[in-house]
Amino acid sequence: MPGKTSKHPGWNVMDKSTNNVLDTLGMYPGQGSVLEQIEKLLRRQQRRKLYEMLDQIDKNRAGDSVVTLEKCIPQIGRKRPTLLRFSLPNWQGYDELFWQALGDYAILALHRVKDVEYNATRAKIKVQYFAKLEGDAKSPERIGEIIQGIAYLIDTEALPTDFTRFRRMTERRGSLGEMSKEEAALIGAAIKVAFDLVKI
Repeated sequence: MPGKTSKHPGWNVMDKSTNNVLDTLGMYPGQGSVLEQIEKLLRRQQRRKLYEMLDQIDKNRAGDSVVTLEKCIPQIGRKRPTLLRFSLPNWQGYDELFWQALGDYAILALHRVKDVEYNATRAKIKVQYFAKLEGDAKSPERIGEIIQGIAYLIDTEALPTDFTRFRRMTERRGSLGEMSKEEAALIGAAIKVAFDLVKI
């Protein structure tokens, strides 16, 4: 039609992708900004993939990554989290890069983590974690197995450690989590375009 401006094919892809994201976010209540909720969706997918990798580990080989539960203070309802301290003797002397990766992946796997601390010199990691009161509540032993599996996957280079950006949980609050500035800007621009199109 004369005078009608055609839309670049790339816009159709962006429109569809953005609408899919917004539709997904609108399916259930969520906390935080739109970008933070998008990150949560991405991390849910990453968590699922991480557990798939953990399930495929040869238990005999993973046993070489020794993880010992040294301390366990049980959770008190929703008032106080479980406190667990694990020792990884094989990791004594490891550079902080690998301990940071272990902390990052532990937070991803356990989901409701209040805080994670590690001591590379003493080869110990401490986890404060709120387990579910019903359903799939992970025992301290199960959490130890998860950390053991993650340590094994890091040792065998099945999990990347090259872009680790470990932060304590207090540092994560109010941020975009693992999302880079470039990713945040791209997603923000896509959402802005979607809203602008709705107004037209």
